[in-house]
Formats: sequence, C-alpha cells, structure tokens
Amino acid sequence: MNSGILSLWGIWDTVYQCCTRLQYVDREKNIFRIVLLRYRGEVLATADGQEIRPGDLIIKLHIHNYRLAKMFYGLHNETKMALLLRKRILESLPQLAAFVAALPQSAQIKGVVGTTMLSKGAEKLGFSVSQVPLTPFFRYKRWYLKLMIRLIHPDGAKRLSRNQDLVLNRVYMSKAELFRRYLPEGSEAGA
Repeated sequence: MNSGILSLWGIWDTVYQCCTRLQYVDREKNIFRIVLLRYRGEVLATADGQEIRPGDLIIKLHIHNYRLAKMFYGLHNETKMALLLRKRILESLPQLAAFVAALPQSAQIKGVVGTTMLSKGAEKLGFSVSQVPLTPFFRYKRWYLKLMIRLIHPDGAKRLSRNQDLVLNRVYMSKAELFRRYLPEGSEAGA
C-alpha cells in the first residue's frame, strides 16, 4: 500500500468513526474498537461452557483496520506481520477486559464476539471459533475483509489468489473467561 492510499484511508476512518457507534478501547494503544449491542445469531457455546444466546448483551469486537494498516506499512515478511498482530492483540486484551469491567452495563454483558478471517491461533488466546453462516450480510463482510487483506497485506493480491477460500469465522469468549485470563485480580467492579 502506498502512503497516499494510507492517508486517504485515515481520512475515511475518521469519518467512519463519527458515523458509527464504535468506541475506542484506547485510541492510541488498543487494536480493538467495540460496540455494545444485543447478540443476534445462533447460540454460541464458549470454551468455558457458557452460552451466548440471541438477545444477550455483548461486546462486538472490531479490529481497527486502519491502525493495522499503519502497523504493517513497510513490512513485507508475513511471519513478522503475524507476530506483530499477535503481540498487539495480547497487549490489547487486558485493556479490553478493564474497559468491559468499567462499563455501567458490565454485569449484564455475556461475552465478546468478533467476525474475522484472522482467526488462526485465536483458541490459544481463549476464544472459541466457528464459521459464520453464509447470509447476504456475511457474504458482504467476507468481500469487505478480502478488500482489507488486499490493501493491508504487502502481497495481498497474491495471498488472496493462493487462498481462494479464506474462511470468515466468528471468534467469541465469555466475559468470565475474558476476566479470568486478562483482568488483574480485584478489578472486576461490574462483574
């Protein structure tokens, strides 16, 4: 990606942020943006035996793609990119847990749910993973995320041609597991 496209993306990202309900966990340091909403979808059984059901209050996770693109700018080694992404996610999860614990609605939140093509290794971080149904919405989201890969990854077009069937997955974790793994003891104000 060239610097001109990255600059335009930064402008678009600012407009997009203003037009959505996305909240920053930490504008400067965190890879996630979130939306608090009611879950709509099939029942999700988490790794720790809990269920996220339709109507449950959840945190919808969004990776901040523009921040990701800036992080990857100038990198051409896929392994370095994967390690950097993993490092940023590991740094962001404790902050996310603290953010969720501090929300006034924290006691009602059942878990965190995201949709991504970057789910490799998610189980090791405490997430459960399942494929999304191929509804029109998820077909559109798959197309959009492929566009993001094309823009963010230095060899995005080649990567997409090698992996014709990139799978769109749902990653999810119960709030209890998020707190158990990533929230310092004694910080569970709303849990």
